[in-house]
Amino acid sequence: MATTKTWYRINKNVEYSTDFDFFLKNQISFVQKDITKFVFYSRLENKFFAQKSSCLRSANNYKFTDEEILEFCREIHKEILEGKHGQGKLVA
Repeated sequence: MATTKTWYRINKNVEYSTDFDFFLKNQISFVQKDITKFVFYSRLENKFFAQKSSCLRSANNYKFTDEEILEFCREIHKEILEGKHGQGKLVA
């Protein structure tokens, strides 16, 4: 049995997947601006989601872990589905 993907439509041209793995692979982009800062963007529209800056964790470590970056992406995905980045509706 085939599964149906569900989307969160922001407008007639933009739909974000409710599937986090698809969202992570195809719909969000993040760029490391410097050793302590990441910026998160939409791949679908000219939209800035968030900027995250790390704190000094030890004398030599300012970097985010892969797990922390993944968690930031999860937070953004959740915000999209809650309508915080544009009101929309679920569509099949």
